[in-house]
Amino acid sequence: MKARKGFTLIELLVVIAIIALLIGILLPALGKARASARQLKDQTQVRGIVSAMALWAQNNGDLYPLPSVLDKANATIDPTDPKLAFQKDTTRHILSLMIFNGNIPTEICVGPAEANGSVEQYNKYELNQPKDAKDSDKTKALWDPSFQGTPLDKETASHADNKGKSHNSYAHTPPFGKQRAKWSNSFNATETCIGNRGPIYKGDAENGWVLTDVNPEVGVNSNTLLIHGSRTTWEGNIGYNDNHVNFEVKADPETLTYNFTGLQAGKRTRPDNLFMAEKDDDGKPVDATVSKVDVNYKGAYSKDACNKAGNAFLRPYSTVTGADSGAAAIDTWVD
Repeated sequence: MKARKGFTLIELLVVIAIIALLIGILLPALGKARASARQLKDQTQVRGIVSAMALWAQNNGDLYPLPSVLDKANATIDPTDPKLAFQKDTTRHILSLMIFNGNIPTEICVGPAEANGSVEQYNKYELNQPKDAKDSDKTKALWDPSFQGTPLDKETASHADNKGKSHNSYAHTPPFGKQRAKWSNSFNATETCIGNRGPIYKGDAENGWVLTDVNPEVGVNSNTLLIHGSRTTWEGNIGYNDNHVNFEVKADPETLTYNFTGLQAGKRTRPDNLFMAEKDDDGKPVDATVSKVDVNYKGAYSKDACNKAGNAFLRPYSTVTGADSGAAAIDTWVD
């Protein structure tokens, strides 16, 4: 009888080596395919929010959502001073207003490539008579105040489990000071309105930007680098006021420029950093302090960020202070 012929040990090792080699070749390709799919899905979400904002503007005098304009009776949020109604115009309330009116769903506010564990989809949104609305008659509410736009937002009475969480991945133009004019359906292809968050940089428009190492957690080690970029570079989807979305491969795209009037003639038009409020004259960043709040970081921008910087500036923010909407200061979430 013939003996059965099986694999020798050497042949088995060769097969295993070939399989390992194939896996090593295919895994990076699969990883790139997944990253590309996440980037495209994220681009679709950003475009969806931009389109919803544009649709809102068509029915509201070309203005993007402003909770302070609609909630004049203070049925949803009661400001400490009636003259300070603009303080309602935070990231959480702007997005919540659109969700409540059916312009966007909660899931579109969380990016598919989100890298921060404190960001999660909000599954407890109350579309009918939200408990945390200020007025005793909850039917008068115009949005659910319990939705949070940053982990720095104060949790509401009925939703203490929201502490330290965000239900939003994106940054947007703060509608104050010189930035206020951009919070509209202007159809301007060089005006940004919303997009992926970004890190903090040091430098200036004239000499260029590098990731800050002063507070490395929000610069060289920022979570935002991992959304679509790498451990050393930022990349992301940015929506513009003409309703198009670009996948930008750097925070100061060559195609997005600004004229800094105080620079030397011939060198005034420089790439504009999406995440830094640069002074309109010399292109230097507006002074801001960065501090740690629990496990999160807050960037405190004075009213100069809105009054002296008319260039692109995208940040999610938790609180607004100041004398009026033209002299507002904001506390941004940076990670």
